[in-house]
Amino acid sequence: MTIKKRVPVKVSLKTTMEQDGQHETFAFEEDGEFIVLNDKYYLRYYEHQNGQATPVQFRLDDGEVHIHRQGATETWLVFDPEQPTITRYRTEYGVMQLQVVTSRLDRVLDPDTPAGRLFLCYHLQSGGQEIGSYQIELHFTA
Repeated sequence: MTIKKRVPVKVSLKTTMEQDGQHETFAFEEDGEFIVLNDKYYLRYYEHQNGQATPVQFRLDDGEVHIHRQGATETWLVFDPEQPTITRYRTEYGVMQLQVVTSRLDRVLDPDTPAGRLFLCYHLQSGGQEIGSYQIELHFTA
């Protein structure tokens, strides 16, 4: 595995969630890094909230996006607008299987600058029941 490029970037992230009729919005401005590894593009940063730093990694592929978050809970989500994906959500109480239904994925990436933006709309389901709907707006630039 060879890292071809590693560049510091500024990351701006806004997440909107709707669960059980409740709306919440979180916004972050973080320092991160854009990495090119084995011809794949990654964005890594630490999300700081409530005194905790949670490592977050986006893998920005052409047709899909992967998000990996590690903290008190571990999440690995794959967003594919062509088909639902299955993931496992690890909590302190055990592992839940979730279905990720991506309704919108807009990605613009300039790996040379580097800069990019991502807009995601998706739903999470478990056991045939909808858990919630979510939007992610991500911007980054060197």
